[in-house]
Amino acid sequence: MTPMENIARSQAGMDAPYSLSILSEEGATWTVSLPAKLKAYQDELEALLGKVFADSCHRPENFHLAQQLSLNWLRSKCRQVGLTIEE
Repeated sequence: MTPMENIARSQAGMDAPYSLSILSEEGATWTVSLPAKLKAYQDELEALLGKVFADSCHRPENFHLAQQLSLNWLRSKCRQVGLTIEE
């Protein structure tokens, strides 16, 4: 387990598996996969990730940071639309 995964697990507790499934890495491509109730907002997360990591998304060390950013975005979006993270 990488240090970032340890941090994500300690900070997010039960949320850590969500961060690993929201954003996956296939070769040099990052793939966003949101739960059905949040699919309508997928473009928003993809745009955020594109903006933050535009110049450096293919660096391996940035992938774990992008996963954490995705998890934080998911938590915020769930609160905004009245869902719990488990939903």
